[in-house]
Amino acid sequence: MEFVSKLIDKKIMGLNIAAVLTIDEYFLFAPAILDKNTYQRKKVKSSGKTYDLLRDDLIQGCVIPPIILAVSGAYGNDLDNLVKQAIEQGDAFGRWAEIFAYIERAARDGELLILDGLQRTLTINGILNRGEGDFTGEQIASLRNNKIRIEVYVGLSKPGILYRMLTLNTGQTPMSFRHQLEILYNDYIDNADLPGGIEVVREVDDARARGVTKYKYADVIDMFYAYSTGSPMPYTKQGLVGELKELNFLENFRFTPANDDMKQLLIAFNLLAKRIEALDGDWAYRIEEEPADEGDETVERPFATNTSSLFSRAQFMTGFGAECQRLIEQKQYPSIADIGNLSNGLYFSAEPHVALDQLIEILDRISKKAKRIGDAQRAYAQFAFRAMLNPNSDSYLDLSKCWLSAEETYQMMF
Repeated sequence: MEFVSKLIDKKIMGLNIAAVLTIDEYFLFAPAILDKNTYQRKKVKSSGKTYDLLRDDLIQGCVIPPIILAVSGAYGNDLDNLVKQAIEQGDAFGRWAEIFAYIERAARDGELLILDGLQRTLTINGILNRGEGDFTGEQIASLRNNKIRIEVYVGLSKPGILYRMLTLNTGQTPMSFRHQLEILYNDYIDNADLPGGIEVVREVDDARARGVTKYKYADVIDMFYAYSTGSPMPYTKQGLVGELKELNFLENFRFTPANDDMKQLLIAFNLLAKRIEALDGDWAYRIEEEPADEGDETVERPFATNTSSLFSRAQFMTGFGAECQRLIEQKQYPSIADIGNLSNGLYFSAEPHVALDQLIEILDRISKKAKRIGDAQRAYAQFAFRAMLNPNSDSYLDLSKCWLSAEETYQMMF
């Protein structure tokens, strides 16, 4: 690996190191990168013809754009301190050889993340290791000796990596915003030290998210996205690259290694959910075939039948995330943790089962009138947390009144 240039990325406060190496040298460590991350995309099938053409071009010795990598956070403060000195000292910094050594070590240890160039890497891997394409042994040997360029980012925070991934993945097959977040927070999800018995369940896990303290991984991502953008609305299924909402999120996000808003959001939401469950008097919504009295409502398909299922839904998680952003921006609370601490003050001013039955009926009324039911329920959930957590609200911390107050607000807004 021949290091040929070094630049300071002042936007995301990291280093960009360029190097030249043979394809054979790259594939001494590339397979470990591909296998390391369970959330890496598989080879894009929709662009098969494009990558068939790339295979032929590679065999003919074409020069491909640099593959962009980043060193993981495995080396902690030692590497972070070196990067900080390099940024501060600029041309006067005299320890670049130590940073180069960390990059080579990361390659050996498999502690690199592909930010851009995954499909190119998979295409080359198909030729070398999977027998894709009708090529001779001599052609493949020649390919192994061809040189490519890589750029390695060093010292980036997770949001910094996200920012660079977003700006790099602007081609025909961009990564979704959720996918980028899933990769960035993979190590967080694997963290065994989550407090309060919290367990985050991924789709690939055998377990299911049942009961308070268990949450779907995708819903945690949605909650963080809602907090990041200040809106409970879901992202579209199209690629979000270039959308103003994403760019605003990235511009406003704090690029600090200590940022753990995603974790704090989950902890705060869990505190509220557990408190409500503890106060609900073993509430369970019972489906009545016929109204007990004239004028009573019949809910055929309730949003939830108990507190556990109610607060494990993405609608309430995203509503909470969006409202946390709003409350902090308005300086009602200094941090997410302060919002979570309000859980101890929550109370029912009337019978819990009556209030929670009313909540299910409100959600049913919304679903019957809304054009986009999920979006409408997310908006209502944000109003509910606003009524519950805003100290200026008449229903502040009151679990009997906040749901009704939120319905009034929803009706005025929609």
